[in-house]
Amino acid sequence: MTMTATQTKALVTPPKAPGAAKAPVIVDVARKFGVSPVRQLKEMVLLSRGTSRLATHEYYSAGLYDPALSMDEKRAYVGVNGSYDLNVFMSPTNLTGARFFVQDKVVYTALLNELGFRATRTQAVAQADRLFGNIPSLATPQEIRSFLQNTAEYPVFAKPARGTGSFGSALLSGVDGDQLVLGNGRTVDLDAFCTEILQDYPDGFLFQSALVQHSDLTDVAGPAIGTIRVVTVRDSVMPRMLYSLWKIPSPKAMSDNFWQDGSMIASITEDGRLGRCRIGTGLNARLIDEHPVSGVKFADVRVPFFDQIPDIASRAHALFPDFGVIGWDIAITPEGPTIIEANDNPFHALYQLAFGRGIRNPDFMPVFENTAAISQKMYARKKELFEARKSQKKQKA
Repeated sequence: MTMTATQTKALVTPPKAPGAAKAPVIVDVARKFGVSPVRQLKEMVLLSRGTSRLATHEYYSAGLYDPALSMDEKRAYVGVNGSYDLNVFMSPTNLTGARFFVQDKVVYTALLNELGFRATRTQAVAQADRLFGNIPSLATPQEIRSFLQNTAEYPVFAKPARGTGSFGSALLSGVDGDQLVLGNGRTVDLDAFCTEILQDYPDGFLFQSALVQHSDLTDVAGPAIGTIRVVTVRDSVMPRMLYSLWKIPSPKAMSDNFWQDGSMIASITEDGRLGRCRIGTGLNARLIDEHPVSGVKFADVRVPFFDQIPDIASRAHALFPDFGVIGWDIAITPEGPTIIEANDNPFHALYQLAFGRGIRNPDFMPVFENTAAISQKMYARKKELFEARKSQKKQKA
């Protein structure tokens, strides 16, 4: 099938949930790394418990079968569940009542724009049971079609109002008759696309103005936006940047999901230069020194405007100081860094893949513990104030 072939499904669909490791993988690890199946099983059981909470497939995708890693180094890794536990440790749910608001991609980015941050602009929202002020709400497939044919300012980046990982996203280039033209050259039936959105994403679907990536990054990886993932923590009075990495899109992708075949992920040093870059996971993972298409050496790349990123992310985090940790997806445009969205539950496996070490490492754990301690003090103070006000009301009554 060519890139211009017509397909009925437009949106990026998530991969199937990985199952338990299959026998060939276990055998390959035993042969290539000298780790017996029994030892693999023992390590998987140990790492499925405690703070790691690694699933079987996460043990292999992270390459934790490697005998060069000590057991303490392996225990520093977390899976999806362990990553969530770590985030809740720093941002307790009883303290972060604004979690629903931060997850609202329409309202949150509108707030950022209003307060002077550079953020994405929503042109319209497809949702049948909600309004968004002056932002058009599209309640029927006919209204979506009319918007795409007559009102949309292309290119448009389309994505669900809720969710992570760019699942359900697509870059739209325009309409050609009854066909919707995607950013990768494919076309899909326009009416089918409009119906697909309301059926598959009833909680809302956004049409945002697509951003243009800074030429320095486009020269490396192509025009698809590869966002900078920045994680900030509140371990003192003001939040600060803990780490950053570059999610490099696959040469054929419209977004920067590491789970898409051919996508890459690169660590970023404190001065904004690219560090090690990884492509693939598990036995298919390898470190690369240059982009496979452009040939640009990663060591020669410095992220444009990087000196602005820590301040922008920290000030945006400070809007919601109750959160101990927030992950930011930031695009680098010719005008400067632009916030795409905030993640109240950042997936720390990205850090582990990019930097080659567990997130619960000796350098970070004191930071996490201090952040959690501050959160507990904040909650205790709020509880104390609540009880005091409650007591005052009883006295007046």
